[in-house]
This record gives sequence, structure tokens and C-alpha cells, in this order.
Amino acid sequence: MLSEINDFIGMEVYTDRGIALGNIDDLVIETDTQKIEGLFIGNPNPLLVEHSRPVSVPYRWIQSVGDVIVLKYFPKFVETEPTPERIPKIRKLADEVKHFAHAAEEKIVEAEHHAIDKVKAVEHSAVDKVKAAEKKLESGIHKF
Repeated sequence: MLSEINDFIGMEVYTDRGIALGNIDDLVIETDTQKIEGLFIGNPNPLLVEHSRPVSVPYRWIQSVGDVIVLKYFPKFVETEPTPERIPKIRKLADEVKHFAHAAEEKIVEAEHHAIDKVKAVEHSAVDKVKAAEKKLESGIHKF
């Protein structure tokens, strides 16, 4: 049984079809939750990953951990470079991301303006209340 997080380093990882993917070189850890998010395979099997480029396998893909790690899912082949037929899809995704980023930016600016307007309204209300209180206090002082 694994007793420390470092015990994962160097472990062999196999796909759900029993094909060796590679050994764990590092872990991807979410710092806020202190949970393992992925397994970093620095030199994966070139039969599974194009050009044997490093990959990060999501932790949720793990089926079991023992002497080796067995995945419940891994793609048949991971392409790491855009091919001519994938370039239009990549461009479309990039355009969609830009569109969503722009829309999000507009919403953030709108929210900032709305928040500033609310702060100004509260500030004016507070100033008016202070002035009214000062007038009451002044009129009360003159009565004596």
C-alpha cells in the first residue's frame, strides 16, 4: 500500500487494454485542495502518444493502484501536433475561446461599473444622512 505521495513516482502505468503507457515522473497537484489532479508521464509509449511527448493523465482515469497503476480510460492514440484536418477545428476552438473571453471581460467590466454605481449611491446616502444628522444636532444646540 502507498504510504506517501512520493511512492507514486516511478510507478508503471498501464492502459485499460494492458498496454504500458510509461512511468510516473511527477504528480500534478491542486494546491488549494492538496489533491492529486494528474499523473505526469514524461516519456510515454510512442505507440500511444505521438512523438512520445510528455502527457498528464487525469487522476480520475485511474481504475486501480497496486504494484502498478491501471487506467480505466486512455485514448487509443494521442496526437500532439495539429494535422491539416484538425487545424480548422483548432482555429474554431480558439475563436470560441476568444469570444467567451471577450464576453466574460464585458460582463466583468459591467459588474465593476454596477458595483461602483452602488458604492457611490451608498456613499451619497450616507453623506445625506450625516448632513441631516448634523442639521438636527445644530438645531438642537441652538434651542438651548
